[in-house]
Amino acid sequence: MSCASRDIQILIMLVIVGIVSTSGRAESTLPAVGVVQLPEGVLVPDVMMDGAGVLHMVYGLGDDAWYVRSTDNARTFSTPVKVNTVGKVTLTMGERGPKLAVGQGGMLTTNTRFRVWEPSIHVVWADRWSPGVQVYPRYSRSLDGGRTFEPPRVLASLYGIDGLTVTADGEGTVMAFFHHVSPPQQQIPEAHRLYLARSLDDGASFRSEERMKIQGMDDLACSMCMMRARMTTDGNVSLAVRVANDNIRDFFLLRSPKQEDTFTPLRVNEDRWELKTCPMCGPELTLDPAGRMLCAFMSRHRVYWSALDDGRFTLHVATPANENDEIYPAAVGDGQGHVLLVWQVGPMAVGRQVTVKWALYGNDGTFSGKQGTIGVSTSGTKATAFAGTDGAFHIVTTAK
Repeated sequence: MSCASRDIQILIMLVIVGIVSTSGRAESTLPAVGVVQLPEGVLVPDVMMDGAGVLHMVYGLGDDAWYVRSTDNARTFSTPVKVNTVGKVTLTMGERGPKLAVGQGGMLTTNTRFRVWEPSIHVVWADRWSPGVQVYPRYSRSLDGGRTFEPPRVLASLYGIDGLTVTADGEGTVMAFFHHVSPPQQQIPEAHRLYLARSLDDGASFRSEERMKIQGMDDLACSMCMMRARMTTDGNVSLAVRVANDNIRDFFLLRSPKQEDTFTPLRVNEDRWELKTCPMCGPELTLDPAGRMLCAFMSRHRVYWSALDDGRFTLHVATPANENDEIYPAAVGDGQGHVLLVWQVGPMAVGRQVTVKWALYGNDGTFSGKQGTIGVSTSGTKATAFAGTDGAFHIVTTAK
């Protein structure tokens, strides 16, 4: 193990923020909020809790992607495992980095007497850009609980991609999404075409990339904004994306049955933010334990969250202060009527400092009165969060 990976293993710790509202009174009916403190240098952590209560995490460090797991709500982690056994990983801009999905998996024989079922772990990333490097969408998976990862593969013939994300289900479907300038168009600046690569055998093989078909609208995504995809138990796949049609940089959820090729657009927000440049902040899309879908997004330099209820996004929930230069939000629900929003305030430019904040809401968007400031982090990364099996929310960040 390298010194860097050993340091991560030693320094990741859990800090309980507690249950204190803005007025200082105890809020015993509200869930606690904890902080998983990552050491300086870790970039863009991505987490997912599986059905067995195991937390999976990938993050960037140096030029590489690393994987760890936890069975105790991030109090302790496994030894870090390097995912990209060859090549370098792009980690620039604050949201580019390795992305994670948990899939079907198979029976893992640990010795002659016992067998353990381990889900498959799917990770995607883009090559680190430098002059002459052809940036491809890369993929690797683990079938042994993250102990080892297969040699990286290229998911598409196109290079110069961005926005790469991945999702998987328990039935062998894995889908990666990205955007690319091809075929070129001249009408909308800083806009890319949407593509997907699909596997039906839990990542053993992928079909050739497909350009996405969207009912009633063009397939133009904001050129440098990341995207988020989730598979749901109803057999649908959903992709949250900042679009670029007519230079309006609002968010849509693109939904389709996972075996079909045409996506139906569902509007997330209608701020009508008209830009001829990319604001470089994509959405976060999460599912709470009850299956409710939450989308967090930045519009006009302020962050919000919304929820998919009865087939529509109706909420447009701001932060308590609703201040300028808010960026990189994530919203997670606990399935018990609470939503945690975490975000940062400060410049997007890499190498500057930002402040990481959080607030707790009810499912209907009502602010609970409970909020906090974690501390200062670099603007070149972002925080994320998860709802633990202990009934608490946990924020994963380098801020302190």
